[in-house]
Amino acid sequence: MWLRAGLRFMRLVAIVFLVLAAVLYFAQRRLIYFPRHYPAGLVARLAAAGLAPVRFETSHGTQWAYYVPPRALPGNVLPDSIWVVFGGNGSLALDWLGVLPPDPARRAGLLFVEYPGYGECDGTPSRPAIRESLPKALPALAAVLHVEPAQLASRLSVGGHSLGAAVALEFAQLYPVRDIVLIAPFTSLKDMARRSVGWPLCEVLRDRYDNRTALTKLAARTPRPTLRIFHGAGDALIPAKMGRELAEMHPGWAVLREFPDAGHELVVTQAANEWNALLR
Repeated sequence: MWLRAGLRFMRLVAIVFLVLAAVLYFAQRRLIYFPRHYPAGLVARLAAAGLAPVRFETSHGTQWAYYVPPRALPGNVLPDSIWVVFGGNGSLALDWLGVLPPDPARRAGLLFVEYPGYGECDGTPSRPAIRESLPKALPALAAVLHVEPAQLASRLSVGGHSLGAAVALEFAQLYPVRDIVLIAPFTSLKDMARRSVGWPLCEVLRDRYDNRTALTKLAARTPRPTLRIFHGAGDALIPAKMGRELAEMHPGWAVLREFPDAGHELVVTQAANEWNALLR
């Protein structure tokens, strides 16, 4: 009798686990991505003020990025440096305008890339959808600037916050970027899933961003881009030890800057003060 009761209990546990795993598998992107949209007319008003919307198509529909030309250069001069910037999972591309505001001394152009399903973009966000967008944004920017894509490829640097740090590393593997800035990066999204749901449920993760692997590939590049990692010591979402681990994997290459009083969001503002120096 006890054996039968034990078997029934084990079957129940297995059924509950399978149901939970199935729910996590199919619903997990709603737990990873938090699409937001712009108020009506905002992008048009910003475009009238000098922002350049960059439109391109993927299998998921129309996608958008936004180019901010440098104020320190005449409008017909192609900047020597263009930074491609990616936001966290709950932010919009144009949120960066508050982090990297107009600066008359800035000599770099900025390209803020939106994720599918965010802002005015079609589709729904996922790693495959985002990866499809990455190689299409640069040719679209080249068309806006009336230059060949090859003229831009040699001028690129890249940066991102949180999830955007992982996307930035995927972008960096496509182009010979000069500089990389990672703000509050995780080691891998599977590590984050393990923190949230434990093992073995973390094994059902679908969008497997892996910053360890990406940095190892980029470290083998000649010449290597510069690598700066900013992390808040008080980050409760992505612990600072993850940023430290990524830096410690690459001594002599990675430069780690840890802000003692910053959490996951505040670190963006604090890091921007140093990032702006690079943009000048």
